[in-house]
Amino acid sequence: MERIRLAIVGSGALGSIIARAIVKDLREDFELVGILSGRYENALKLADEVNTKAYRDLDEVLEERPDYIIEAAGPAVVKEMGEKILAKGINLIVLSVGAFADESFYKAMASLARENNCRVHLTSGAVGGFDVLSSAMLMEEGRVQILTEKAPKSLVGAPYLEGKELSEVEAVDVFTGTAKEAIEAFPKNINVAVATALASAGVDKTKVTIRSVPELKSNRHTIKFQGDRVRVAVQIESRPSADNPKSSTLAAWSVVSLLKRLVSPISF
Repeated sequence: MERIRLAIVGSGALGSIIARAIVKDLREDFELVGILSGRYENALKLADEVNTKAYRDLDEVLEERPDYIIEAAGPAVVKEMGEKILAKGINLIVLSVGAFADESFYKAMASLARENNCRVHLTSGAVGGFDVLSSAMLMEEGRVQILTEKAPKSLVGAPYLEGKELSEVEAVDVFTGTAKEAIEAFPKNINVAVATALASAGVDKTKVTIRSVPELKSNRHTIKFQGDRVRVAVQIESRPSADNPKSSTLAAWSVVSLLKRLVSPISF
């Protein structure tokens, strides 16, 4: 059987984990054909490490005709490249799920995927429990909320916090709103909220609280669904990436898990 051909957009901490896992653990079923990054030299460095090619632009990637393109570069990159990828009939695996909080973009991508006989796979990222959330929402409408707790340094740089200093002594709720509002305020920190919302009540109905917790070593996410017949509570803790404190290494491994499910004869 021919191996499935993959390309990666993004050569940072998460893209690097995915690339290494593909060539080390998934090579029987997958071939990594190349890597694209915002800076060519970064793509080249990772490509040399995993013995593949580096691309200079998206057109080079599309000419390669991979079966799947894996995005690990940020919501803005998803919006910039997503429609071009699907228009070529290439499947897209997305880490930066926050891009799909934009309803018009969501609809455009869904339409293109249908027209071109391909799919968009939204990864679970640093959270989970989406199967039970989706099932519960089919039974009844319920209230969905997610509390994300991170150390101050993991939140610094977000547009919402411009000009504000976070306490290094006390825990403080720095944001409360919908998932749609959260991803606009924290575009690099809160993809988990949008993923939770898309799996359940939607980005306008999912309540998000972001809490800054000094001395917290992990990123902690608590998801709750409350209905009349079903109640769900899921809590996940994972250490942020040493190379990028705004991201969790668990997010990268969720892509690897998805790839394994794609080829498994028996799968969840």
